[in-house]
Amino acid sequence: MALRSLFKGLTLFQKTALVTIAVTFLLIFIGGLVRATGAGLGCPDWPKCFGLWIPPTNAADLPEAYDPEQFNVFKTWMEYVNRLVGVLVGFLILLTFVFSFRYVRRIPSVFIGASAALLLVLYQGWLGGQVVQSGLQSGMITIHMVIAVLILNVLVWTWFHSVKDRIRYSMSARGRRNLILTLVVLLIVIIVQVIFGSQVREALEMVKAAYPGLERSLWMERVGSIDMIHRSFSWLVLVFAVLFQYLALRHGSGTPLPLLAGLTMAATLLQMLLGAALVYLGIPPAAQVFHLWIAAFMTGVPFFALLIALRSRPGPAYRA
Repeated sequence: MALRSLFKGLTLFQKTALVTIAVTFLLIFIGGLVRATGAGLGCPDWPKCFGLWIPPTNAADLPEAYDPEQFNVFKTWMEYVNRLVGVLVGFLILLTFVFSFRYVRRIPSVFIGASAALLLVLYQGWLGGQVVQSGLQSGMITIHMVIAVLILNVLVWTWFHSVKDRIRYSMSARGRRNLILTLVVLLIVIIVQVIFGSQVREALEMVKAAYPGLERSLWMERVGSIDMIHRSFSWLVLVFAVLFQYLALRHGSGTPLPLLAGLTMAATLLQMLLGAALVYLGIPPAAQVFHLWIAAFMTGVPFFALLIALRSRPGPAYRA
């Protein structure tokens, strides 16, 4: 079963869901860019920006109620674009939900998944306003990020269920069991690692607030033990990524699993390099952005692989 077979002759729902997944992934990248550049309060109010639906490009054009000293054209428009893409994701998820009605009777899980995504994006929109009103409270920013990753994976799950009938292959019962178990553990380890990473990020925010004059390159030294735990745990992620690669090559030949395993391995190694850059190169913003973005990618790819593995049948190796 080649990966391309999953993408042939897609229905309107399936195409819309794929576009929604891609734009959601883009939104996570833009959100990381907003956070790394400190543009989260580029718009001090919500849902408007400086009391306007379209912010100005010059402080002189601000409404009288706002202090021009608050205005930074780069940060304002960075946050504004983030909101626009968020609205686009909301509309795409609404379309995905509407188009999912055709599956209500035949594949109800598709409708359920689309409904869950819609509810989550509505909550995410409300939460975005709370994040701004809280003055970018660290814990709320982390929850905002977690919900974005959850929406991404709910969409992946929903799309997969709409094409699952195309997946027909089998592997030995033992190989299937080992592969599924490895993927479950890998996902758990990745989620725990993301939580540790969020705690490191929150600790960095606290250091930044407590020592406003401290050089950026010295922030990591004051984070504490959570950074060392986060770094050490990355090796556990690597171990299970390697095991996933081995099992996928041995038991998933002719399926998308080896490719997905390779992507997971590449992302894991890149994450470790970016983590090293954050520690030893003074926390460059670009490394922060990609470190966050790839973390979202690393939840989605093994999850997709797990869905494929669960769809396989135990028995003599068979490919279709």
